[in-house]
Amino acid sequence: MVEEKKAEKKAPEPAQSSGSGDQGFLAALCYIIGILVPLFVIFTDKKNDKFLLFHAYQSLLFTVALFVIFFAFGVLTMVVSVVSGGIGSLLSCLMLPIWLVAFVAVLYAAYRAYKGERYKLPVIGDMAEKYAR
Repeated sequence: MVEEKKAEKKAPEPAQSSGSGDQGFLAALCYIIGILVPLFVIFTDKKNDKFLLFHAYQSLLFTVALFVIFFAFGVLTMVVSVVSGGIGSLLSCLMLPIWLVAFVAVLYAAYRAYKGERYKLPVIGDMAEKYAR
Protein backbone atom coordinates (compact mmCIF):
# COMPACT_ATOMS: atom_id res chain seq x y z
CA MET A 1 0.00 0.00 0.00
CA VAL A 2 2.73 2.47 0.96
CA GLU A 3 4.72 1.44 -2.11
CA GLU A 4 1.71 2.20 -4.33
CA LYS A 5 1.42 5.72 -2.93
CA LYS A 6 5.12 6.33 -3.58
CA ALA A 7 4.72 5.14 -7.14
CA GLU A 8 1.70 7.40 -7.65
CA LYS A 9 3.59 10.56 -6.70
CA LYS A 10 4.03 12.84 -9.64
CA ALA A 11 7.38 14.19 -10.63
CA PRO A 12 7.82 17.73 -9.35
CA GLU A 13 7.08 20.39 -11.89
CA PRO A 14 10.02 22.53 -12.90
CA ALA A 15 10.20 25.74 -10.93
CA GLN A 16 10.41 29.13 -12.55
CA SER A 17 13.93 29.89 -13.67
CA SER A 18 16.13 30.95 -10.80
CA GLY A 19 19.16 31.86 -12.82
CA SER A 20 20.98 28.56 -12.98
CA GLY A 21 23.29 27.75 -15.83
CA ASP A 22 22.83 29.79 -18.98
CA GLN A 23 20.25 32.09 -17.39
CA GLY A 24 22.69 33.28 -14.76
CA PHE A 25 25.43 33.82 -17.33
CA LEU A 26 23.10 35.73 -19.66
CA ALA A 27 21.75 37.79 -16.73
CA ALA A 28 25.31 38.72 -15.75
CA LEU A 29 26.07 39.69 -19.35
CA CYS A 30 23.11 42.07 -19.23
CA TYR A 31 25.04 44.17 -16.74
CA ILE A 32 28.47 43.84 -18.32
CA ILE A 33 27.35 44.59 -21.89
CA GLY A 34 24.95 47.40 -21.00
CA ILE A 35 22.59 47.91 -23.95
CA LEU A 36 22.90 45.03 -26.42
CA VAL A 37 22.26 41.98 -24.25
CA PRO A 38 19.25 43.45 -22.38
CA LEU A 39 17.64 44.41 -25.70
CA PHE A 40 18.34 40.91 -27.02
CA VAL A 41 16.59 39.40 -23.98
CA ILE A 42 13.63 41.80 -24.19
CA PHE A 43 12.98 41.35 -27.91
CA THR A 44 13.53 37.58 -28.28
CA ASP A 45 11.90 34.50 -26.81
CA LYS A 46 14.11 34.90 -23.73
CA LYS A 47 11.52 37.40 -22.49
CA ASN A 48 9.45 34.46 -21.24
CA ASP A 49 12.04 33.86 -18.53
CA LYS A 50 11.05 36.21 -15.69
CA PHE A 51 14.50 36.05 -14.06
CA LEU A 52 16.25 37.12 -17.27
CA LEU A 53 13.64 39.73 -18.07
CA PHE A 54 14.00 41.32 -14.64
CA HIS A 55 17.79 41.57 -14.95
CA ALA A 56 17.53 42.81 -18.54
CA TYR A 57 15.22 45.67 -17.53
CA GLN A 58 17.23 46.49 -14.42
CA SER A 59 20.52 46.66 -16.30
CA LEU A 60 18.95 48.66 -19.13
CA LEU A 61 17.45 51.18 -16.70
CA PHE A 62 20.75 51.40 -14.81
CA THR A 63 22.70 51.99 -18.03
CA VAL A 64 20.28 54.72 -19.15
CA ALA A 65 20.45 56.37 -15.71
CA LEU A 66 24.25 56.34 -15.81
CA PHE A 67 24.24 57.82 -19.29
CA VAL A 68 21.93 60.65 -18.21
CA ILE A 69 24.02 61.35 -15.09
CA PHE A 70 27.33 61.41 -16.96
CA PHE A 71 25.93 63.48 -19.81
CA ALA A 72 24.39 66.06 -17.45
CA PHE A 73 27.56 66.21 -15.38
CA GLY A 74 29.67 66.68 -18.51
CA VAL A 75 27.48 69.55 -19.73
CA LEU A 76 27.54 71.15 -16.27
CA THR A 77 31.33 70.87 -16.12
CA MET A 78 31.68 72.41 -19.57
CA VAL A 79 29.34 75.31 -18.79
CA VAL A 80 31.04 76.06 -15.47
CA SER A 81 34.46 75.87 -17.18
CA VAL A 82 33.43 78.38 -19.86
CA VAL A 83 31.81 80.77 -17.40
CA SER A 84 34.61 80.63 -14.81
CA GLY A 85 37.53 80.73 -17.21
CA GLY A 86 38.57 77.10 -16.77
CA ILE A 87 38.32 76.76 -13.00
CA GLY A 88 35.16 74.70 -13.40
CA SER A 89 37.17 71.95 -15.04
CA LEU A 90 38.13 70.89 -11.53
CA LEU A 91 34.59 69.50 -11.34
CA SER A 92 35.65 66.86 -13.82
CA CYS A 93 37.75 65.33 -11.03
CA LEU A 94 34.49 64.25 -9.42
CA MET A 95 33.71 62.05 -12.42
CA LEU A 96 36.25 59.41 -11.39
CA PRO A 97 34.68 58.53 -8.00
CA ILE A 98 31.22 58.47 -9.58
CA TRP A 99 32.48 56.20 -12.35
CA LEU A 100 34.19 53.88 -9.85
CA VAL A 101 31.02 53.53 -7.78
CA ALA A 102 29.01 52.76 -10.92
CA PHE A 103 31.63 50.22 -12.07
CA VAL A 104 31.59 48.41 -8.72
CA ALA A 105 27.77 48.40 -8.71
CA VAL A 106 27.71 46.85 -12.20
CA LEU A 107 30.21 44.16 -11.21
CA TYR A 108 28.32 43.38 -8.00
CA ALA A 109 24.96 43.15 -9.76
CA ALA A 110 26.49 40.92 -12.45
CA TYR A 111 27.98 38.64 -9.79
CA ARG A 112 24.67 38.33 -7.95
CA ALA A 113 22.81 37.66 -11.20
CA TYR A 114 25.36 35.00 -12.16
CA LYS A 115 24.79 33.30 -8.81
CA GLY A 116 21.08 33.13 -9.63
CA GLU A 117 19.90 35.78 -7.20
CA ARG A 118 17.23 38.33 -8.00
CA TYR A 119 19.19 41.26 -6.59
CA LYS A 120 17.36 44.59 -6.74
CA LEU A 121 19.22 47.87 -7.08
CA PRO A 122 17.72 50.49 -4.72
CA VAL A 123 15.39 52.58 -6.93
CA ILE A 124 15.80 50.94 -10.29
CA GLY A 125 15.01 47.45 -8.99
CA ASP A 126 11.39 48.31 -8.22
CA MET A 127 10.94 49.88 -11.64
CA ALA A 128 12.48 46.84 -13.34
CA GLU A 129 10.16 44.54 -11.41
CA LYS A 130 7.13 46.44 -12.75
CA TYR A 131 8.36 46.19 -16.34
CA ALA A 132 9.27 42.51 -16.04
CA ARG A 133 5.73 41.41 -15.15
